[in-house]
Amino acid sequence: MKTKLEMLSFEKIVERVRKLKSDTILIIVDERVWSLYNDKFSLEEKITDKKIIFWIAPRGEESKRISEFEKCIESLLEQGVHRNSHLIAIGGGALSDFAGFVASTILRGIDWSVVPTTLLSMVDSAIGGKVAINSRFGKNLIGAFHRPVNVWINTEFLNSLSEEEIKSGTGEVLKYAFLSKDIYEMIIQKKGRNEIIKACANFKLDVVNEDPFEKGKRKILNFGHTLGHALEKASSLKHGVAVVWGMAIFFLIFNEGKYLNELKALKNILGWGDELPPWNVGAVPTNNIISYMEKDKKIVSGDTIDIVLVEGIGKPVIREYTIEEIKNKVKSGLDESINIIL
Repeated sequence: MKTKLEMLSFEKIVERVRKLKSDTILIIVDERVWSLYNDKFSLEEKITDKKIIFWIAPRGEESKRISEFEKCIESLLEQGVHRNSHLIAIGGGALSDFAGFVASTILRGIDWSVVPTTLLSMVDSAIGGKVAINSRFGKNLIGAFHRPVNVWINTEFLNSLSEEEIKSGTGEVLKYAFLSKDIYEMIIQKKGRNEIIKACANFKLDVVNEDPFEKGKRKILNFGHTLGHALEKASSLKHGVAVVWGMAIFFLIFNEGKYLNELKALKNILGWGDELPPWNVGAVPTNNIISYMEKDKKIVSGDTIDIVLVEGIGKPVIREYTIEEIKNKVKSGLDESINIIL
């Protein structure tokens, strides 16, 4: 099943929900999003011919705990879910990860749709059907492939995002700039925000349609993430910020620093000023970073891992390395990165 992606107003989203061919709608929504926007939807008032069941989830990664999954799924089952129920996720990337995993597992899987509410989820995490919850050993280690039927994007949600969240989403946009020359040129030409968001979302959708289960080309979407996920965990960084530093260190390790100037220029165009690495003050948490990398879900076998690199703007490549090779390279790259101004 291919995902349909649309940019819609709140009114149009409610209309799409009304037209779903199901008499039971499950809504899993981020608690902060619902406090700010529930009046924009008013689903129970506007849709009276369907049963609507709500689960209000904690903010961010808190929703992706195993204990939260258990509470949610037991509650939904208690209220009368059936195989033709349709689940709708309203929130950012963590919420859609969680809600999609619920949709993939309840009654062996039901259809679902996503209303992404953060920049990061609009351009990346709400698209593609990689759904998951977290383990104490790392992010997204318990998951599935379960593609949403619809992704309904409304950029009005961005008006209430913090600068920190916008910055995190910008990190994923920067990733796409190195995967796609068209998106790179759009940023250089200072195209409009919505145009760039749509281009990023459609780029990912096209890749996913070609390789839905990440056996080949889809792996390029992990650019910056192998190290980024480890940095996120070890240094308590926002996801997109960690991805940017993951890309930067790989540019140091594998490209002799080439593309760092391009990365810096793109950052500045998108409103992200110069900064030093988060570990510039104090010891680099190298051992923690390496430990998280060793548990990465992209490990091919016990001792090898796929690494996404770029040979040019819009020219990603996938290389397989041993864990030992990468550990040594990352150690040297982290040491070298101390005084980078990006």
